[in-house]
Amino acid sequence: MCLILLGSGTASAQNVDESQVGRFQLAESFLRAAQYERAIGMLEDLYAESPGTHVFYERLRQAYENVKRYDAAIALVDQKIASESAPTSFYVEKARLLFLKGDEAGARAQWHRAIETNPSSPSVYLLVYRSLFQLRLFDYAIEVLEDGRAAIDNETLFQTDLAQLYNLTSQHGKAVEKYLELLALNQNQLNYVKTQLSGFLSTPESIEESIGIAQTGVANDPLNRSYRELLAWLLVEGDDYREALEVYRGIDRLDREEGRILFSFGLIAADGGAYDVALESFDEVLSRYPEGVSAPEAMRGLAMMQEKWAETLGETVFDIAGNRQERNHWDEALETYQRFLIEFPQHAQFPDVLRRIGSLQQDVFFDLNAAETVLKEVVGRYPQTEAANQAAYDMGRLSVTQNRLEDARIQFSRLLTRLRTGDLAELARYALARLHFYQGDFEAADSFTRAMQENTSTDTANDAITMKVMLIESMGPDSLNTPLRRFARIQLLTRQRGYDVALHQLDDLMEEFGQHALADDMLMQKANLLARTGQVEDAIDNYLQLPLIHPSSFYGARSLVEAAALQARFVSSEKALETYQRVLLEFPGSLLIPQVRESIRLLRGDEV
Repeated sequence: MCLILLGSGTASAQNVDESQVGRFQLAESFLRAAQYERAIGMLEDLYAESPGTHVFYERLRQAYENVKRYDAAIALVDQKIASESAPTSFYVEKARLLFLKGDEAGARAQWHRAIETNPSSPSVYLLVYRSLFQLRLFDYAIEVLEDGRAAIDNETLFQTDLAQLYNLTSQHGKAVEKYLELLALNQNQLNYVKTQLSGFLSTPESIEESIGIAQTGVANDPLNRSYRELLAWLLVEGDDYREALEVYRGIDRLDREEGRILFSFGLIAADGGAYDVALESFDEVLSRYPEGVSAPEAMRGLAMMQEKWAETLGETVFDIAGNRQERNHWDEALETYQRFLIEFPQHAQFPDVLRRIGSLQQDVFFDLNAAETVLKEVVGRYPQTEAANQAAYDMGRLSVTQNRLEDARIQFSRLLTRLRTGDLAELARYALARLHFYQGDFEAADSFTRAMQENTSTDTANDAITMKVMLIESMGPDSLNTPLRRFARIQLLTRQRGYDVALHQLDDLMEEFGQHALADDMLMQKANLLARTGQVEDAIDNYLQLPLIHPSSFYGARSLVEAAALQARFVSSEKALETYQRVLLEFPGSLLIPQVRESIRLLRGDEV
């Protein structure tokens, strides 16, 4: 009786008898159990009986290799070479075994012999390349493929394989050269090229080298859009958004994009924190294509970047004494939003822009009447929009500022009931916790914070954790929780911008309960109030003292960040950089680290 025996990796089935099938299966079980010598004896018998059965040969060679009997494996391959009319693959196999045995010269001779069987065939070079790649002989693999391109006289061969090899050998410029060759043939391969490159651009040197080659490619073929887009992408990878903008400007002009590519890049720059470059990109869309399809979103994006840039630069509309400052990015943002309302009254983003104006009036310009008018309009005219939900939340905050706490509670409760889940719902839940805290209902405050999702990547969740820690540590010493109640009142006064009264009450509280568990909370609050009342030097001193006096405080990293921000505005960049470096050294696990690194880059001028 004959059965069909299939072996993995075989091109065809072999006819063997039932006895051989049984013995082969037993040998396989020995191999799986790592009993190689027992398996080898059976496989040698099977191969001797049926040398044409490839699976017998394959398993026997693998077994020899497993026990490092390379001479036996090589002798087996030599038999195949002698019996095959086209032994190219067996030359390659012999080369691999010789290399494993330690005979590199002999291995190279066999790889060369394999190529010589058909030096005009790309598949032969690929066969050798795969063998070399398996052995991590990347430099030799490069040599083989480059020789193959020359021998076949075809510079389009092996582009992606060579690019990968050059990356693996840290020759990133040459890798980009190969990818440019690929893009010269098919510009639609750009996303593939980015994906392949991204895993290797891990150092400034690799990015810089790649950028240089891409720039040469653009200079040699300025009409190839994929070259320009690759260069712009590499510049973004290197955080050089300014130069990337210049590249996108060229694409916009050459391909008549009418601002679409500039708008898309503006979003990329904004995500990367390059707010000044994003602002410039959106502004250019508006100035060059005021009637273009991207103009409305660009105008909204421009205003948002003006806001971000104002935050980044630490700008304010009023100085610490309450005097109106000179015109800055906050004024520009407000005017840009107002211009949007005039020019695009039917646009889908109209409610959002209107709501943003209300928020600016409330939080930056402190015109509470104007803020309330605008926010009510958003809620009334666009009730089913996300902007209306945001406006409702802002109205709740406004009510707190105006000491209408019951109105605030109703607004936050309705919003939470309507939304139930999501970031805005979490904000409303935390706002309700704060209201209960201000009113001395600490159990309810604790209940709301415990119901919040503990996603520590969000500021809201971190604030909730801070409150939970404070409530746990600060209840008592009496049943009325007197220190905590008074501290809650001070925080409400601060929220309502009653800074002088709050500071006076806080000094009294600290004198009476200086050793209370609230000590670090009170010190942090005092530094905040000193900054708000113009006592900058004292504020900085208090911020810097906090991690020294209370080394285990939850506020340690935050206090240093606040101190550095004030130093950057009022003292010197050098002092601010020193303090930011303290955060990196003393609090390496802080969630504020990304913000700190960004601030350091700005102070050094890396992003400006």
